[in-house]
Amino acid sequence: MKKMTVRRAMRKGMQRASWWMQDVKDGVTGRRGPLVPPRLLDQNNSFEGGPMMVDMLRQHAGLQPSHRVLDIGCGIGRIAAPLTEYLSDQGSYVGLDIVKSAVTWMQKHYTDHPRFTFHHLDIHNSAYNPKGKISPDHVVFPFPGEAQFDVVFLISVFTHMYPNHIKHYLQLIERQLKPGGKLFATFFINDEFAQEQQRKALELRKKLTTRIFSQKTETYYAPGRTNPEAAAAYDPRQLAMLFEGVSLKPDQFIYGNWCGRPNSTAFYQDVIVATKP
Repeated sequence: MKKMTVRRAMRKGMQRASWWMQDVKDGVTGRRGPLVPPRLLDQNNSFEGGPMMVDMLRQHAGLQPSHRVLDIGCGIGRIAAPLTEYLSDQGSYVGLDIVKSAVTWMQKHYTDHPRFTFHHLDIHNSAYNPKGKISPDHVVFPFPGEAQFDVVFLISVFTHMYPNHIKHYLQLIERQLKPGGKLFATFFINDEFAQEQQRKALELRKKLTTRIFSQKTETYYAPGRTNPEAAAAYDPRQLAMLFEGVSLKPDQFIYGNWCGRPNSTAFYQDVIVATKP
């Protein structure tokens, strides 16, 4: 066991050294742009796909260059970077994230974009910020005022949260959206088709391309016996329960390809777009 731990540590150290050397090389040759994060901050290649997400926001949430937008779970700037070229001088961007190193990097590298601001929230999440001090159901957004955003989006955030925490976030978002504003949020929608695909994948017992949510509770599904902060899915009844008590009305369901759904988008997760009356 100890030998395996040492081997893992050595492999991890070698990988980090390789990333560092590649970043140095890219910096010297000018191959890495000023808003592209170092590999040590983007170990899962999550920076890719930003322009596609901006296109989806334009098509489904009506994003305009003059809009004021809020990115909850902004990561290392996957969507912020292409938005620097899309938003006009009348538009603005606010990003929130629970990973301090990512927020610190963006605060330093977006100084040429004064209408882009980033805030760290030390929110507890067992998968991504286990030492966080703020409970997700006690979060307060770090800016004054209400009804100030045209579009609020969350990419792969509600897929890592307990339902009661999602309900709290929806209340915060409702207060921050302007009338007619749009919420664009990704989910795993575990409807009858998705559940049947999971059953088939398990029966075939071959390499699974479908995500499996085998633990069912009254309010969410999770993989195996893991908690929903690793990954959470919601069936249509559970989704309706999440939106109870807020005025946000889901009016678009855009299905991703996580469960092999035909005619789905190229995006992995499902999307719900909701409108504030």
